Amino acid sequence: MGGSGSGGYTPSAPSSPCSRLSFQATLNSPQAPVLAQLQIGSVLDVGLDSSGNSIEVHFNSQLAGALTGTKVAQLINCLNSGFVFRAVVVTLSGGQCVLRVEAV
Repeated sequence: MGGSGSGGYTPSAPSSPCSRLSFQATLNSPQAPVLAQLQIGSVLDVGLDSSGNSIEVHFNSQLAGALTGTKVAQLINCLNSGFVFRAVVVTLSGGQCVLRVEAV
């Protein structure tokens, strides 16, 4: 008469809200020379500006622009907690660039 042990279910550790943070945002104050290098699917680095109060987006170490919006405060908290984020170009139309921001 074999048994299967104690049920076999082991709950995983809860994931952080930061690891699940993902949203779309328009790149603000886009830098035209950097924007010209982007294409759909380009991956940009997301980080804090020198003041630590704003989000900057860089492509190949060049400032592409900034992010604003309802999720930015949460994103700043996550970055300050050591999480790493990236931004992927979803839409490029003239001078407008829409990014999908996600944890790495």
